[in-house]
Order: sequence, then C-alpha cells, then structure tokens
Amino acid sequence: MRNHDYLTIVAIYGHHDGASAIPSISRSMAELPGSRGLLLSISRPDALPERIQWAPLLPLNYQQYSLFVMYCLHNFIDTEYALIVQDDGWVLNGECWCDGYLEYDYIGAPCHAAIVGDRIVFGYQWVHEPKPLIIQNGGLSLRSRRFMREPSIAGLMYQFSEVPQIQNEDVQLTGLFHQQLKQRGIRFAPTDVAKQFAVEYLGPVLHDDLKLDELFGVHGRSRRLVGENRIRFLLPQEQIRSIYREQELVSHLEVLGYAIEYLP
Repeated sequence: MRNHDYLTIVAIYGHHDGASAIPSISRSMAELPGSRGLLLSISRPDALPERIQWAPLLPLNYQQYSLFVMYCLHNFIDTEYALIVQDDGWVLNGECWCDGYLEYDYIGAPCHAAIVGDRIVFGYQWVHEPKPLIIQNGGLSLRSRRFMREPSIAGLMYQFSEVPQIQNEDVQLTGLFHQQLKQRGIRFAPTDVAKQFAVEYLGPVLHDDLKLDELFGVHGRSRRLVGENRIRFLLPQEQIRSIYREQELVSHLEVLGYAIEYLP
C-alpha cells in the first residue's frame, strides 16, 4: 500500500470552527494512508481528533477565502502536495488514486463553467465549443507546493469582479491565469485525468463516458459528509433524480458503503 506522506489534507474555514469538515478530513486520510490532516479555522473545534493538526485563522468572508488560498495557504503546508477538502468534498475511494496525479501541479473536477474566447460560459453550455478552457473545481483539488506559491512569485493580482463566480479562486487560477501559469511551467491535469480524479456535478457529453467505479473523489454543494460513512443530501430525493446521472452516483456511493440521507 502506498505511503502518502508527501500529502497534507487540508480544510479551510474562516467563518466557523470547521468542525463540519472533520469527517471529510478523516475519511480522506483513511483512504490515503500516511497523509497528514490539517484544519485551518477561526477556533479549534472540541471534537478535533488528535491525528488532525489545527492552526488558527482570522475570520474570512467568501472573497477573502479565495485570496487566502491564492496567496497564503502555502505558508501552512510543509509537504510537497496539498489536497483541499471541504465538508462537501472528500476522497471517495483511495484505491482509485493514480500516481500519475503527481505529474501535475493542479487537478480538480472539471466543473460546469468554461472560458470560451473572452467569455465565461456556465451550465455546460460550452460542450460543443471547439476549444473551451474548462474550469477545474477547487473544493476538492490536489495542488503542488510550487503551484500554491506561484501566484505570489509571479505577481498575479487577484481580479476583482462584480460577477460572483469570477471571484472564486478556482476560476481565477485555472481560468483567468491559466495561460500565465502554464507559461511559467505549471502543469494542469488534462480533462480526461481531471474527470477521473473527481466530479462536481456530472454533465451531458462531458461525463457520458465516466466510469463511476474509477472515481477518486467528489465535491458538490448539495452533498455533505456528516459522518465518515454518512452522506446528507440537501435536496429532496425526487429532485436528485432529475439531475444528470446523479442517481447513478447515489447508487455508487451506496456500493462504497455510505448511508444516504435526504432533505425531507
């Protein structure tokens, strides 16, 4: 079994103590033996396991979170790589880990947004465009220490915007600054690798061929890991059935041993 001692599994919470992320950190550590666990939050939760380290943060709003990840997170990471997790993003199946991931500086789930020319297009409406630059999600993402330091070293200034999605650090790092970072030698995972690494929400065409039993991780706002083996969906079951391939994902989660709860 591979020793993942080069990896810190980290969750960042600037608006509460981060206790909600403990199941995601713990489960991800269990799936990746030898990895370190780290919680950054405004106060230490009472139930934090001893195996998970903690460091304090000042309060962060949504935009400040992005600024912290882009310019400050590297100061807290001593390992070669970090895996960012959240209470809605974690490692599903460590057996699907691929050592080829370490060939890249950034891997995140291909999300519904992409940059087409000088436009950002949402809702998978770009799937038939010839060369979309697909945003890779940051809520469950693998980043090299070099990648985490590069925005500061390169002087890449955060782009303030009235469009909420453009404020997100993953949109800026994998979209707006993609070419600048690539020119400096940063390696982004190609879409076929990123698809197997994780899903946010599956989309027609892009995810038609995805094999769920090869899926490493998951991130999505409507799913919360509330115990190491218990997932709470924040949507009614009938609504989940209307989301593309989401019911297939639910069935796969049950095969992996998760108990599923739904919003009444």
